[in-house]
Amino acid sequence: MVIFGGLVMKFDAYAATIRDQDMKSVAVCLADSLGGIVSKGKPMRRYSETLNIDTGQRMAAWIGVQQDTGLIYLEGKGETTPELVKVLREHYPVHTTPRIDVAEDFNDPGAFNALQDLIRKHKGPRVKGGYVALPDDVEDGKTWAAGVRGGVAYLRVYEAGKHPDRLHLQLPYWVRAEVEMRPHYAKDKEAAATMSPLDVWGLTAWTHNVGQALTQVPINRYEPEIRKYSHDKTTYYIANTFRRHLEEMLANGEHFEATFRDCWRDADKLNRRH
Repeated sequence: MVIFGGLVMKFDAYAATIRDQDMKSVAVCLADSLGGIVSKGKPMRRYSETLNIDTGQRMAAWIGVQQDTGLIYLEGKGETTPELVKVLREHYPVHTTPRIDVAEDFNDPGAFNALQDLIRKHKGPRVKGGYVALPDDVEDGKTWAAGVRGGVAYLRVYEAGKHPDRLHLQLPYWVRAEVEMRPHYAKDKEAAATMSPLDVWGLTAWTHNVGQALTQVPINRYEPEIRKYSHDKTTYYIANTFRRHLEEMLANGEHFEATFRDCWRDADKLNRRH
């Protein structure tokens, strides 16, 4: 039986954009803080020069700089991510986060089905879910996901203990629930740069519901002021977006209310025909 609640969420992937800094200095600072070294990385499409931050036998993160803007991009994944986030926020607190992953591990028989059922129950009908991997050989491990890959929120549940690179750990019941968040707006990316792993679940309404059901604790629902639309903001948008046309209507002596009501009546008649 899988018992939810009392979980310790952890960062599993983290991307950051940093301005007004030197890439090599940032890499050396983070590597020193992690007890690692800096090595030369492979050029990428948007980054002609990259550096790797290596700790032990693995790469903790890579870092590159956009030559035209000077914007530094850093991305780390895996078991060293929690410590990477800690030292990054300590030394470079002013940054934005275009991607942030949070994971929780389970090691109980039936954990995959229990997590799948919980997510289906709390994600809501508008959020689609389905199998990403459903192999004929059950020993290869299943993967099920909800949300849209590349969207703001994408939640995977997979049998981590059955992955080829983890078989030596002999944890056949190991299942991971992992939410991948990609904030799309600047203010959201700024806010994500200060969030705890638990707070990350509050970036969207449906992951907020799932996260609370999973952890059995209240989670802050993130909602920036800019998203709280009101009648005044809508009117402001209409007035400024269609300003030239509205000014022409005023100059021609047209009555806004009468004109709009005529338009609505015509639209209603057309809709009734169909």
